[in-house]
Amino acid sequence: MISTGMLRSSARGRNLNGWHVLLTFLAFFATVFVVDGIMIYQAVSTFGGLETPDAYRKGLAYNERIAAGAAQEQRGWRDQLDYLPMTQRLRIALSDHAGTAVSALVLSAEMGRPATDRFDRQLAFTQTGPGTYEADVAGLEPGWWTVDVKAHSSADTGGEALYESRQRLWIKP
Repeated sequence: MISTGMLRSSARGRNLNGWHVLLTFLAFFATVFVVDGIMIYQAVSTFGGLETPDAYRKGLAYNERIAAGAAQEQRGWRDQLDYLPMTQRLRIALSDHAGTAVSALVLSAEMGRPATDRFDRQLAFTQTGPGTYEADVAGLEPGWWTVDVKAHSSADTGGEALYESRQRLWIKP
């Protein structure tokens, strides 16, 4: 048989009062908030919020896209993108693997903000020198911009691009 003295001594060591309940309650919700915060961070940092129009059709042509990328890599062309604030123009210098200017191309670009399509604009470049092309971009607001450049041969502007490039551009305030 258990004496009442034994019950009291074991009960004294394990009293559950309001502070214990409060701390347990706060610890539980702190754990939930930390886990939710980690999951929200992972979700937001891995998805930029932009969707690809016609994703199914682009997926069907994925092998052709890989082949076009390999052909572009074999050409070895490189570009240098610059924003000229005094004239509010965008300059692209295109050169091959040896550093020789690549001329006689038709360059076009789509320029917009990274997170929205509200400010997207189409650009048409004109050749201003050997391998140098410029387009007017007057009225750009400061901040990050994304520039998607496509270069076609002068005879075939509707076909597959010879060169494609996507770059981020920072315009200083």
